[in-house]
Amino acid sequence: MQILQAFKQYNQQELTAFPLPVFSNLYKRVLANCYYEFSLGGENHLFSPLYSRLRGEIVPELDEFVSKNEDFFNSLRKFILSSLFVYSALIEENAYILNNPQSIMICRMMHQKEQRFEVKFYSHYQDELLNTYNDKIYLGRDFLNLKKFDRRFLGLKKYFLSLVEQNQKMQERAKHKLRYFQEYKKPYLDEINYLTGDTVNDAMERMQLIPETSLKAISKVKAVDTLDHILYIQNLLLELRDFTREFDTRLRSRDEASFVKYLTKFTKDLNDGIQYLRKLSTLLHLKISNYAID
Repeated sequence: MQILQAFKQYNQQELTAFPLPVFSNLYKRVLANCYYEFSLGGENHLFSPLYSRLRGEIVPELDEFVSKNEDFFNSLRKFILSSLFVYSALIEENAYILNNPQSIMICRMMHQKEQRFEVKFYSHYQDELLNTYNDKIYLGRDFLNLKKFDRRFLGLKKYFLSLVEQNQKMQERAKHKLRYFQEYKKPYLDEINYLTGDTVNDAMERMQLIPETSLKAISKVKAVDTLDHILYIQNLLLELRDFTREFDTRLRSRDEASFVKYLTKFTKDLNDGIQYLRKLSTLLHLKISNYAID
């Protein structure tokens, strides 16, 4: 019940300490079709945008809190979307899915500690959600601190800490899911493990040179060096992503479907990181060039 205890600190309150940008039509559409899923007691509890329970056994304490705190959960939804707008490219990366009139987005919230949450994002067709729930599409993940919107290092740190964790999970699942584990271990799994460690170490060193929380806080003079760091980190992720795709193609050609879905999630996280770095690099290029877009 830790997630519920964390939420209860906001009983009858709204989250307000975060910027609320003017959203594009894409973001407005996602906001209006955003479902909550709360991980509680080993079970996931799914609620509609109007807070009707759709999946999971009734938990009276949770259901009562949700029904009495719509304003809080509305503000939390805006907090989540604003975080994705500022510190991610997840929405843009998955625009081809989320722009579909039938698509909805599920925010699976998992409590970590205090006011910190990991949020996994999925998409599904609204009219098929209840009948084929397990066919939902993984979009990516984010890490929130409800007490603090701003993130150091332009929000990049989360991608690399998460990569370490997800690589460990993937390596462990490979032992149990791959039919020809030993055949794949040295040329692919060991290489992904090595590249992940190398990428994370190099990226974390570069990030120490970008302590700011926002692009606005970076001076134009420092923006030139910051862009170099961003492009360097992006190239590291591209190398890891391209090798992972090669492994993915190999697995699909040999019908290793029971494992390949875990590799696909790993690749999706890499793609989100790459797209966010491209988003940052575009904005930095505009800042450096003095090109006015207003």
